[in-house]
Amino acid sequence: MPVSAFIAHQIDRPNGAEPASVSFRDDLMTIDDHASQLLNELKQVFATRTSKRYGRFDPERGDNPFPGLLRDLHKQQLPFNSFSRKLAEHFVALLDGVDVPFAGHLLVWQEDAADAQWLYLVHLQHQTGLVINNRLEISETAYADLAHAGFSARLNLTQWADNLSDKYLTVSRNRGDRFLQDIFLQWLGFTDTVNVTADTSEFLNIVEAYAEQLPEEKSKEYKSRVVDFCMEQEKSGEPVVYKELSYYLDEAEPARFESFVREHQETPRDELIPDKNQLRKYVRFSGRSKDLSIQFAAELLGAQVEFDAANETLLIRGLPKPLLQQLKRHRKD
Repeated sequence: MPVSAFIAHQIDRPNGAEPASVSFRDDLMTIDDHASQLLNELKQVFATRTSKRYGRFDPERGDNPFPGLLRDLHKQQLPFNSFSRKLAEHFVALLDGVDVPFAGHLLVWQEDAADAQWLYLVHLQHQTGLVINNRLEISETAYADLAHAGFSARLNLTQWADNLSDKYLTVSRNRGDRFLQDIFLQWLGFTDTVNVTADTSEFLNIVEAYAEQLPEEKSKEYKSRVVDFCMEQEKSGEPVVYKELSYYLDEAEPARFESFVREHQETPRDELIPDKNQLRKYVRFSGRSKDLSIQFAAELLGAQVEFDAANETLLIRGLPKPLLQQLKRHRKD
């Protein structure tokens, strides 16, 4: 997507006992190859995270300045650099109210696509590494830690401005950001409107009900295809649209599965934001202890794998050949 505006501000607070120091950038950043690469990689990190939450601005938070600033930006009454600076100032004010250290850059950028406008906000952290410089000496250098990008938010400006959805705001955090999560959500004025775990659980129950109508072999293939489709959509950060999934499952009767889902939903919806963890559990059973690790496809339960609940044991048939050969060699030795 073409980036129409991009800016970054630096915030540093080595310890929670002192106020944060801030370096504001006054003008927008140039969108060159380096900037494009950085933003694309940050978007990819955001899209593949499993910690995302979906919602909107909390309408009961009258003290939240974010929607007002956004309206001024949308009406072109506030330049993008001033908009980002006011957001950063608000974040720092919240940060100084708690005893939490902070370091990094606050990145804010807007993208204009054919179907929608998007606003991204990302906390970019840095790491220190070693480099051999042009004098052939070893020295330290700082680099963007893309693998551990901090809290992030993506706002569908078109849906927000036209009131087209109640889940126009998506947020995510890094595992190490749990102490900053409350500040981040307060800064945005975020409230959840989607429970991805509950929605995915309901969807998988519907999938099971539909599968019971099919022959056993076709049922296994069908469930596998459903999960594959959902996992691909989750990986790309896109929702599962039931109409598209129904066509993918059966081109001859493209509306069949979609109609079944609609009939069995508690609340009618056209799409699902899938929970990756729920999908993984649906297709595989797994467990790990200090000395043992087991993982197998759910469809093997009752066939190659039998579970004795009373004795808490598993009987496994058809062992993988490499494992079988190791066991035979061990017994022979």
